[in-house]
Amino acid sequence: FTPQLFGIVQPGIYRSSAPADENLPFLDGLKLRTVIYLSSDVLLKNVSDFFSGQESQRKVRIIEHGLESWRPDSNWTPISDEFMKIALELILDVRNHPVLVCCSSGILQTAPLVGCLRRLQNWSLTSILDEYRAYAGSKSRLIHQQYIESFDVNLVTLPSELPSWFVDYDLIDLKSEADENSESQELESQVRALTLLTISNTATENERSLLRQATFRLRCFEAQDTTKLVSSDCKFSRQSLIDDEDDD
Repeated sequence: FTPQLFGIVQPGIYRSSAPADENLPFLDGLKLRTVIYLSSDVLLKNVSDFFSGQESQRKVRIIEHGLESWRPDSNWTPISDEFMKIALELILDVRNHPVLVCCSSGILQTAPLVGCLRRLQNWSLTSILDEYRAYAGSKSRLIHQQYIESFDVNLVTLPSELPSWFVDYDLIDLKSEADENSESQELESQVRALTLLTISNTATENERSLLRQATFRLRCFEAQDTTKLVSSDCKFSRQSLIDDEDDD
């Protein structure tokens, strides 16, 4: 049997709720290398023994990320930027693949983590939240959706060994920005040259048309503005995460 809320996130990355005894034969077939458990409790002993190799021939590395992140502090939250940063860096490291990422419910920590991964993959916010709601169902929480939307992807340090399906959009954006800057500079030079011809009354009708076109394109470049997922006026509430509890 598959674990509840089991799914393939990307090749080499799986998601689910906490595995139970009846799920072990299925999970054994995935030939997992790593299990990342996000809840602050512990996996069932039989499950831990199975993955540790005591009841199977294959030893699977168990990372109890939720338990390692837990702090005896009233301000501790089950989801934080540091928690998310470490988890994302773990699942993006191809040396951990195949990897199962799970939490007790399969929703409380796992769903926001996958949502933040989709942010790194440059998915549209609509697609990210559609996937979140598809898994969370009636347990969908606005605070989780707000967290996914406001998460700063620049906090994540990409591992040296990334899966082949992952595209570093920052590198693409840098190249695109460089190309746009180059084109903008060329347009500025063209506009200046054509303007001088127009002022001296030596410009042909074709050159006047080129000036209008170049001026329009230059204004389009100047008018470009980066659209933010979250307004700068939006203040994310850390207290909301502190108050948030798993209602499984």
